[in-house]
This record gives sequence, C-alpha cells and structure tokens, in this order.
Amino acid sequence: MPSPVVSHLIGTLTMLGVALLILSAFSFAYFAAYMQSVNLMLVEAAESIAREIVELVSVQTLGGGEYTYMYLTVPDTLGGQPYSVKLRELAENRLLVNASLQIYYQVRVIVVPNFGRNPVHAVRGVATVAGMRVSDTILLPLPPGYKPAVVTFREGEYIYVGFAAVRVES
Repeated sequence: MPSPVVSHLIGTLTMLGVALLILSAFSFAYFAAYMQSVNLMLVEAAESIAREIVELVSVQTLGGGEYTYMYLTVPDTLGGQPYSVKLRELAENRLLVNASLQIYYQVRVIVVPNFGRNPVHAVRGVATVAGMRVSDTILLPLPPGYKPAVVTFREGEYIYVGFAAVRVES
C-alpha cells in the first residue's frame, strides 16, 4: 500500500501542473487579444498618417512654397507601447506607410498622395529642410518638447515627403 505522503505529493504536483496550464492558457488568450487591439490601433495610426500625407501634399502642390509641415495627430504610445512609422516609396506617386511596434512589424498602408503634375517621392535617409531633420522614419514617443510632423519640400520638379521631430516652444 503506498504511503499517504507520496499520494499527497503526487496530488499536489498534479494540481500545481493543472493550475500552471490554466494560467498559461489565460495568459496566451490575453496576449492574443492585446495584440489584436494593438494591431487595430496601428492600423488607425497608419491610416491617419496616410490621410495627413495626402492633405499636406495637396497643400504643397497647390501652395507652391519651398516646404510645408504639419503636426501629426497620433498618440505618443499605442497601448503603452512605443511604435515607429516608416515611409517607403513603392513607385512614383505611391508611398507605403509602415506602422509597427518597436518590437514587432505589423501594419502597412499604401497611399497615393499626388494631386498635381509634380511627382511625389519619399525622402531617402535624412535631409535638412529649414533647420528640420527630415527622415523616412520616426520613432514615437518623442522626447518632451518635441512633436511629430510630416514635412513636404521641393527639390527641382519633385516633391519629397518625410517625418521630423519639431521642437515646440512653450
């Protein structure tokens, strides 16, 4: 006949194993739901930035100035997570907006921002325009005192689009 201590030990270990499995299942379900909601937030942020790019390119095309910028109306973090936005050129007048957590690659939105006859391109690397450092990538959140902005500028017959961290005077 087995000892009651051994039976008790086997029962306790079994109960701990079952509790661990249940906890793991709930943790995985929570993580999956959280990532789904973060993906939805990333889609909304990427689409908002794409709409702002279209709006700013139309202002640049119709206004004819050397450069134009507009603050981005996106949150600093998504679900408490920092994220990045990248701008890539697919073809002339077709831009790709990538929004992703700084850990995971997730969302892509294609935008066609041209309303005039000047070709629109994404800036490659870094350019300096009116003292602003314009790049094809912006990491959010920015340090205190800065706001994210989308910038358009002319170089010859081309219009370039990029992101900048603009210092806000308080």
